[in-house]
Amino acid sequence: MMMQGVVLMVIGMATVFAFLVLMIFAMNCSAAFFRKFAHLFPEKEVAAPKKAAAAADPVAEIAVALAAIKAKRG
Repeated sequence: MMMQGVVLMVIGMATVFAFLVLMIFAMNCSAAFFRKFAHLFPEKEVAAPKKAAAAADPVAEIAVALAAIKAKRG
């Protein structure tokens, strides 16, 4: 009974090891592919997010804060 458990453990560990080796091989192949053909996959330029214009009137900011508090409290 103990020997069957050891055999199952070895088979399971060998399967996991083989899968990991296969996965590393596949990742290296895909990295080599994309390095070779990188010119065919141009990166998109992302525009920087625009900052919201600061309110010139501090009273408006206070009004917005009070409205948010009132909306939260119901």
